[in-house]
Amino acid sequence: MPLKLRPATLADAPALTRILHRAKASWGYPQDKMDEFIETWGIKEATIRSLEVTVAERDGTPLAFSGVSVQEGDTLLVDFLFVDTGAQGSGVGSLLLKRVEDAARKKGLCRLHLESDFHAEQFYLKHGYRTLGTRPSEMSPGQDIPLMEKRLPASVHKVTNIDLSLTDKPWRFETENELEISAHFHEAKKKIALLWNGRTLKLTAFNFKDGTFTGHCAESSYAAHLAWRDWGAPDAEAFNLFGSAIVRSRDGALLYGLMADHTATAGMIYPPGGNLDLNDVTAEKKVDIRAAIRRELHEETGLVCDQQSGEDLLVAFDGPRISIAQIFEVDETAERLRHRMIEHSLNSEEQELADIFIIRARSDLENPAIVPFAREIAKYLLPSEALGETEAGQ
Repeated sequence: MPLKLRPATLADAPALTRILHRAKASWGYPQDKMDEFIETWGIKEATIRSLEVTVAERDGTPLAFSGVSVQEGDTLLVDFLFVDTGAQGSGVGSLLLKRVEDAARKKGLCRLHLESDFHAEQFYLKHGYRTLGTRPSEMSPGQDIPLMEKRLPASVHKVTNIDLSLTDKPWRFETENELEISAHFHEAKKKIALLWNGRTLKLTAFNFKDGTFTGHCAESSYAAHLAWRDWGAPDAEAFNLFGSAIVRSRDGALLYGLMADHTATAGMIYPPGGNLDLNDVTAEKKVDIRAAIRRELHEETGLVCDQQSGEDLLVAFDGPRISIAQIFEVDETAERLRHRMIEHSLNSEEQELADIFIIRARSDLENPAIVPFAREIAKYLLPSEALGETEAGQ
């Protein structure tokens, strides 16, 4: 059965408490200290209400969990991260820690803070944390509890060169979970009848250094992508790589689309774009992401290449998502562009975009429906001062 990540429910409290106690005991603390710990510490329903708790489970059985809370300033506190004894060493702790970073970015935070068990200090150091100081341990007199932090790097970078290839190797997540993926897609179609299980590309390996982005993509089904997404991206080695068209108007505003209710990303706001597919693969098995961006731009907005100029590329890292974005400077006002883009969507067969939002200043990015990568790209491109009054479709 596949590993899945999901938000905790109040009913999880007893199971998470047992994981907490077993994981703590696995470090070999004296029994009297463990008795005190068990008496004092547990995951209550109030804990789940007050924190953002994520559960990792397999076949409905919780294996590990994390709990985080927003602190003052730019900090997300990692209150809990515990893995049951039978799952330790399987990578589930590292996966939860990656998703903690995703949660911080989603909230616009750039610092993670935690108090580690001194046994776990090396685990966090391996994942980029540093020790700020210590405090005495109540469980092990004479030992110290490390106080640790991690500063998240910038999300958006310029790209000077891209080299993406199609690999013949199948995506292991898809081959190992074929039956569960099929069942998940069957249920998804009950909610969104227009879902189509086409062939897409999944990024299975990549490197980004000195402006050069290289990687390998595997062919997969959209059903596998949807399951991977809905199950919390449990394969941490795979990424959803997609192209984004950043439309910038004559007056300097950015135009993002609001996805229609019948789409798999209903209600989300982000630039025109979409998943890569086999149409983006050349005869030499190279993935032409620029062509994919142009195609999606035309399909969703009606804009075509000779109406725009712009060769600048950006990459935006957003947890399990990676967007390669191309900037298109369009010599029209934002209001005129919004009208044209909405009219095209309404007259198209797919009608993917329900509305177009005009973003003129960073204050316009407070809408929680704007997905993190789109928010970070806009922050990167927009000046600190406002360009004028906010104008957005309602």
